[in-house]
Amino acid sequence: MMEQKRVLIISLGELKDTIYTLPLISTLKRQDYIVEFLTSEKGFEVVNKNPMINRVYLAPLEQWQKKMPYLGIFEDVGEVIKKLKKRNYDIAIDCQMTFRSFMFFANCGAKRRLTYSNAKGFSAMGGNEYVDSKSDYKNTNVHKVELNLNYARYLGIDTSHAEFILPEAKYPSKLKMDKFMNFSEERPLILLSPSMAQGEMSWHPKNWVNLVSNIPTKYNIVIVGDAQDNFLATKMSHKNFANLCGKTTFEDLRYLLSIADIVVSNNLETSAIAWAMNKKNVITISTNISPALYNPYNLKDDNMYKTLVGNLSCQPCNKKYCEHSTFKCSHTPTVETVLNSIRV
Repeated sequence: MMEQKRVLIISLGELKDTIYTLPLISTLKRQDYIVEFLTSEKGFEVVNKNPMINRVYLAPLEQWQKKMPYLGIFEDVGEVIKKLKKRNYDIAIDCQMTFRSFMFFANCGAKRRLTYSNAKGFSAMGGNEYVDSKSDYKNTNVHKVELNLNYARYLGIDTSHAEFILPEAKYPSKLKMDKFMNFSEERPLILLSPSMAQGEMSWHPKNWVNLVSNIPTKYNIVIVGDAQDNFLATKMSHKNFANLCGKTTFEDLRYLLSIADIVVSNNLETSAIAWAMNKKNVITISTNISPALYNPYNLKDDNMYKTLVGNLSCQPCNKKYCEHSTFKCSHTPTVETVLNSIRV
């Protein structure tokens, strides 16, 4: 019997980045790889107790950053690296490809360390094999999920059955969220996720207010988000409306997405979670970010995902600030376009 190969996946970025690794993980598991994962706090809930992952290591980057300047960080990083080296990995894959991942990737002790030759922040120097050495696997204008799946393709593994698998949801979230919503009647549920933390590159607050006021009363509406989204929610008016900003954990959001009939999101984190849950009616509003690189798409050609964008000549710019200082993209798509997508 052939000995199982042990592979380390490294993803130390946002929650959505960790979600984008799940199709790769499912593909490796189908080939009987032992899959282990190095993550930071933001992605921990996606991989912890995930049935597809054999072991999870945490690099608490946010905790370390709060202590800076912190000389002990070198010792802390060294302790994580020491644990990784003991695992004798056959393969390490750097799905992060930034300076954050470089030290762990370069020193994890894996025999084969796979990355892209144009990876950022010195991380390319940590690898000893570059998947884009094969012309089919170039690292330009490719969705993050496909970039990750290229690692499996480079290893000669079929990716046609790739899928998202999340840890099992927890029942207490249902009890908690049902109490907060408390709608008088059962109606189709629309979940809104504005993500006003993007600042002036967000879909404009007035658009969200107008959208809610024009959604028919045959729907129930919930809004999720942080303190900035909560401020926006106080300006919204609808007969059947629940403001859950600041009240949801990752598990709570998953429960809400499981019961929502329609998701309207300007937040790629929310869109990515909904995508991983095979939620079909996900409407993602894209102002400045390229849908081709990050937004949900038909992984198996059996779901319908909508991305609504404008037609400005500068879209998408993939930047956090408007070079023209006009922020015209924050008014695209129109409210009517979003309403029409909800009605379909």
